[in-house]
Amino acid sequence: MPEDKIEGVFLHEKVSKIGTGSTEKKVKQQMFCLAQEVEGNEVEVRYLGPNDKPMDVVEKIPKDEFVRTFTFQPYYFEKKRAENKPENKQLNKHIAIAEEHARKKEFFSAEYEFKNALKIDEENLRANFGIGNVYLEMGEKEKAKEIFVKISHIDAIFEEENKHFFNECAIQLRKQKLFSESLDYYTKAIKLSPNDENLYFNLARAHFEKGEGEQAKEHIYKALSIKPDFKEGKALLNYIDQKVAESGAKDEGAQEGAEKPA
Repeated sequence: MPEDKIEGVFLHEKVSKIGTGSTEKKVKQQMFCLAQEVEGNEVEVRYLGPNDKPMDVVEKIPKDEFVRTFTFQPYYFEKKRAENKPENKQLNKHIAIAEEHARKKEFFSAEYEFKNALKIDEENLRANFGIGNVYLEMGEKEKAKEIFVKISHIDAIFEEENKHFFNECAIQLRKQKLFSESLDYYTKAIKLSPNDENLYFNLARAHFEKGEGEQAKEHIYKALSIKPDFKEGKALLNYIDQKVAESGAKDEGAQEGAEKPA
């Protein structure tokens, strides 16, 4: 089996300090890059500029350091293309303001602007996804659930170019332990894109967190049949096998303990 190779778009979050003394504060900067593993157990990194074009400067980072500090971003360019489609200017303005409020954790203001956007287009995926996330941040789990279920009934969500939306919606549902809704998203998504190993990986993770280990392994095997060197898939499969083994050992220990005389 070929060695796992790192390649694709990744996110690096860098925390910097500004100010001094009582005015000192930490600022988080998000930097996206194109990364490709090369010889010498290193990864070549080219950061993306404001127009998402890779810069000329190439930085080489040791692979073990890269794995610790960079996060894979599937569907990055697809998401950008969908966001940049020409739409109503007023709609985009409300969404941009809402997303800025959400970034600053000003959730009531974000909710207000997202609602203004939805008055213009109640099926806009970006606005619905945004307000759904805002409700999650506000602890309004039922409201968030209603939004994500609503999104699942918008036909456009299951168009190929919107793959990033249904993937992220399903991830949010899984994180809120709304496993049935999350599984429904992935099942529909796979019908549209049956050869996407990332969807099978995420479907497997939802099954595993729901307590369905065998179903999870089936979907990991499918992901690995599509991409044999899928390192995240291998890691999840090993983790599931480890947890199943630990659970089995605990069960055996409990039975032996029950059979011992008092």
